[in-house]
Amino acid sequence: MSSTFNKTTQNLAQKKCWENIRYRICVGLVVVGVLLIILIVLLVVFLPQSSDSSSAPRTQDAGIASGPGN
Repeated sequence: MSSTFNKTTQNLAQKKCWENIRYRICVGLVVVGVLLIILIVLLVVFLPQSSDSSSAPRTQDAGIASGPGN
């Protein structure tokens, strides 16, 4: 009777250990996903877009260059 209890206890301990590992991996993936989303949003907000930043200086440079030439 005690050997059956011992085997059942070991099986249950292994099962719970794998469940804990699985949950930790899932929580870790969710945290990494949320951090990536936050990083992407921050990059989009704080880094200028290439089309806006490259066209604005060209317009200013063209205006400055044509002003003294006239």
